Amino acid sequence: MQLRHLEIFHAVMLTGTITAAAKLLNISQPAATRLLLRAEDQLGYKLFDRVKGRLMPTREGEVLHAESERIISGLENLRKLSRNLGAATSGHLRIAAAPALCIDLVPLAISRFRQKHADVSFEVETRQYADLVRVVLNHEVDIGIGFDIQAHPGLDVQPLASAQFYGIFPKAMENRLPATVKFDWFRKHPFIGLRSDDPLGSAFSTALKLSGVDLQPIVEVKTNQIALSLVARGAGTAIVDQYTAAGHDPKQVAVRMLSPAIDFAVHTIRAKHQPASVLARKFIAMLAQTEKTVSASLPASVRP
Repeated sequence: MQLRHLEIFHAVMLTGTITAAAKLLNISQPAATRLLLRAEDQLGYKLFDRVKGRLMPTREGEVLHAESERIISGLENLRKLSRNLGAATSGHLRIAAAPALCIDLVPLAISRFRQKHADVSFEVETRQYADLVRVVLNHEVDIGIGFDIQAHPGLDVQPLASAQFYGIFPKAMENRLPATVKFDWFRKHPFIGLRSDDPLGSAFSTALKLSGVDLQPIVEVKTNQIALSLVARGAGTAIVDQYTAAGHDPKQVAVRMLSPAIDFAVHTIRAKHQPASVLARKFIAMLAQTEKTVSASLPASVRP
């Protein structure tokens, strides 16, 4: 019994007439009659008897009806599921991101996304570089977001944005700061350094070596957010990523561009063996839009 035959059978069972069944299926009455006749021809027995102008199921029709209702109900559930998947109106996303991206970027992107898709839920965790790659490869999360992700045979690495490092300073120093700050300027002031062996830390170290500057930190920290907090309290100066700088309090912290600039990339990653869902792709698109908003929150005078 073909699916179309099953649909006309179910429609006649619901309505009792070919005319009403045809209207329900949005087809012509002759087409509905032909479908029912073909179904009966294939089965080799009648499904309905005509009684006082209505089609009444035969004994065989009644037996088939119990099973057909389950199939039709399953088909309708499948249609709803396929529509929801395509529209990304519901579901669950697991996200791991570098700590600096969880200050503003990821929370703002989630908030905006849920305004449009209120039935989507999230799990969010911060991970340093090595752990970020590991949880994505192990399929512990759906999307990873990090800095300067290196190529890996098991990863699909996609660029999200280009960004820079910035110098951050206690507000009390602002009037003494040049428009752009060279690296050797930091040697004259207490410096807070980032202790990191990830690609972002390597990019920073390489830039310092090329400039011939050796900065000796008075405090070493594991995350840029700690560096920002120390600077806000007057403990020293620091060089941090663009997203940490964008989250500064202008009443406590001044921000300046560096000379020369240190560029880095923001990437999204997922396991290659795990195809990206429509929901994941839509959220990544929201991340890209939100990144522009967060970057624009930097003072206009220090934007590239």
